[in-house]
Amino acid sequence: MNALESRLEARSRRAYEVGRLTHAVLRVSPLVPLMALALLGCSPSHEVLACAGTLLLVVTLLFWRGQEWSVGVAPGIAAGLVPMLFPIIIQVGGHLCLPGSCLLLPAGCAAGGLLGGSLLGIAAPRPRAGRMTPFIVACSVAGLMGAVGCLLYGLVGLAVMAAGMATGTAGLVVVRRV
Repeated sequence: MNALESRLEARSRRAYEVGRLTHAVLRVSPLVPLMALALLGCSPSHEVLACAGTLLLVVTLLFWRGQEWSVGVAPGIAAGLVPMLFPIIIQVGGHLCLPGSCLLLPAGCAAGGLLGGSLLGIAAPRPRAGRMTPFIVACSVAGLMGAVGCLLYGLVGLAVMAAGMATGTAGLVVVRRV
């Protein structure tokens, strides 16, 4: 292989990767308005922005990587949307809570986590020996997505959302695995 062929191969590889990254960014862009919804709540915006930024970055990288890494993203987003929106709807609906003094927001996070976990158990790729990556990706994306909304109540909101999601997912995953 001569120098010209090496340069052409490097340029084509770079163009290919830039195209894949551009496609991944375009696939993630509909999530940006959803992340902006979380800023309507009462939680500190820097925490919500950090969690939302992490979610957008992780999902972009998963889509860019492709193959089995991107298979679990869509079920994870769908399952995580429920616990993300429940506390936001409670806040926007006029129920004002201060962190540490409200029982409705943790209940919303738990209910959203339970419903999201059930959806995750139904929609996520079936975990199989040697092929756990899509299921792990779906669970991780759902957890990050739900965390964006449940940060309204801090660590308690995250904990009850995670417990609800684990409870909702566990039974269905066991049934689907058989």
